[in-house]
Amino acid sequence: MISTRRKIVVIADQLIRSRGYNAFSYSDIANRLNLKNAAIHYHYPSKAALGKAVIIESREKFLEQTKLWKDASHKEQVRLFLDIYQNNRKNGGICFMGAFGASYATLPEEMRTELKVAHTEIINWLSKTLEAGKDEKAITFDTSAAEMADLITASMMSSLILERISSRDMTSEIARNLIQGLEEK
Repeated sequence: MISTRRKIVVIADQLIRSRGYNAFSYSDIANRLNLKNAAIHYHYPSKAALGKAVIIESREKFLEQTKLWKDASHKEQVRLFLDIYQNNRKNGGICFMGAFGASYATLPEEMRTELKVAHTEIINWLSKTLEAGKDEKAITFDTSAAEMADLITASMMSSLILERISSRDMTSEIARNLIQGLEEK
């Protein structure tokens, strides 16, 4: 059975990805769980503590996913990485980096620090994966691997945001174009 503490993080994550960090309250979570706000505060005394827990859980999920992909080709690992964004779209939210990034200036320092760590982990993993795929001649690009990783994450993150106001499936289109661009030459 899933613990109340875990349920709180899951619901907070959903609210942050769909509304944004500054647009949800403990009442929103308490109402969904049929609890009093005090029960939320018992597990997470501050919204910053809860936000940090959401970031940490997102980091852990990402690291778990990449471990599951270790036997896939580097090119396939990039495709699987892009699928994370597609799954966010299907679940009606944006990626956690985009959701928290939009509120970055108002986040408490402890959350900013955790978000920077998450960003570094993601970019480092993607850069290494791209570089290894390039070394194998399975992936091609003209920039540095770090620049390509930034381009991919920025493109996918913004596609989730722009798709909210567009009638097109921009996330799938951009993912397809990114993969196609990595395969050409």
